[in-house]
Amino acid sequence: MTMTAPQVQAGPPDIGPLLAEYRATVIPATAEFLDNAITATRLRDRWRPYYFDAFRRYDLTVERSWREASGTDGRIDSGPPTADPRLTTPLTHFPVSIAHNNLDRLIEVLAVELGDRTAEHTEIHERLVDYAHMVSGLTKLMESLTD
Repeated sequence: MTMTAPQVQAGPPDIGPLLAEYRATVIPATAEFLDNAITATRLRDRWRPYYFDAFRRYDLTVERSWREASGTDGRIDSGPPTADPRLTTPLTHFPVSIAHNNLDRLIEVLAVELGDRTAEHTEIHERLVDYAHMVSGLTKLMESLTD
């Protein structure tokens, strides 16, 4: 897969376009995977373009927003975090980035475990429960940021 540099959104992070793409791509793929209609490999194949394009653009915007608000160059400062209202916007969006990265890892684990088999063949059913809860929770989190 060839990746090009995604365009970073101008201004504060806008969850709207990401949520729309998530609903169009991730939600249907999740339903199909959990209904045993597609394999774990196919789930990963459908996830990757979303993750490396739509999510990556959003994530870079969150990172840029953090750097602009905090005045840092990306390095972590020592000491306790600063309680600064300027940081509210990027800090509000960090959980979306963290959840996407965790979901990516779980999809990779499922793809390695199952390959070209469907969800019903898993040896660890808790992974499917975790996956469903992560997708549901991420949906609710992103929806809460559209208000």
